[in-house]
Amino acid sequence: MDIRTFHFNPLMVNTYILSDETKEAVIVDPGNCRFYEDSQIREYVADKNLKIKYIINTHPHLDHIVGNPWCKAEYGAEILLHEAGMKEYNRAYAYAAVFGFEIGEMPAPDRFIADGEILTFGDQRLEVFYTPGHCDGSICLYFADNQVIFTGDLIFELSVGRSDLPTGDGVTLLRSIRDKILTLPDEVTILSGHGDPTSVGRERGGNPYINGQWV
Repeated sequence: MDIRTFHFNPLMVNTYILSDETKEAVIVDPGNCRFYEDSQIREYVADKNLKIKYIINTHPHLDHIVGNPWCKAEYGAEILLHEAGMKEYNRAYAYAAVFGFEIGEMPAPDRFIADGEILTFGDQRLEVFYTPGHCDGSICLYFADNQVIFTGDLIFELSVGRSDLPTGDGVTLLRSIRDKILTLPDEVTILSGHGDPTSVGRERGGNPYINGQWV
């Protein structure tokens, strides 16, 4: 599987495009909100001759969904997110005004995804983990065959996501990390919504927010 990472918008969201030799692909957390960011996605997809099957939001915070309108219009792919995040998703316009984002009409999700669901594209299989704590509707996407998990803003390199925003909860966040992340093999690569890659083993042994509390 090929993974391309883009760093978009003023909050530097990691937007991922995943693809394989079949040329089917998914976009995870489209944070593109400026013309040149849209162009980066368009050029990459065209150069690789990809067909975008899904647009997946790991959670409904504005910086992770601001590119939904453009990606939907450009590729017509299904927008997928967890139903518990719809309250925040529908507040996108209000948050955009506060943070200075200019957004188009936010498209409705094509369908909701649930904990334990298996999504496929090309020859790839990914499992959905429901992982609230940063906000309602937060999910992770686990590729067991590739030993990679996309964690949104649940956990970062030697850090964890905020829990002081609407619908966040610190105890729930740490429980999600304990139950869904630290149960994975040490060699699994963690690709977060911001910052650099890390691994389950590194976070299990060195993350000061979780080390000693849950392991």
